[in-house]
Amino acid sequence: MSGITITDTSMSSPATPHTATATGGGWTVSWLPGRTLDRNQATTAMTIADIVGTAGVPRADDPIWLFLDGWAAELSLTAPSAVARASEPPGEREAETRQEPEAEK
Repeated sequence: MSGITITDTSMSSPATPHTATATGGGWTVSWLPGRTLDRNQATTAMTIADIVGTAGVPRADDPIWLFLDGWAAELSLTAPSAVARASEPPGEREAETRQEPEAEK
């Protein structure tokens, strides 16, 4: 891990382009668009993003998965899902959720 900078209004890490931002009702994290988290959850989300940004997707036998399982559970996610989401560039998931379905013909 390269270290997460945490202030009253934001969280960031040089290892990942993902960020967390304080809003009026909690925290938003770039790799979890549409979700509002508390400060502890945002810190957990940034920890996952920092690890993925530093080392990439861990090998299946890497013991870090034990930690990722616990951290992802704090976000109501599985570790593989959390790692996959944190591996995507910021905005990519948000663009997916904003796409309008094609009109029925």
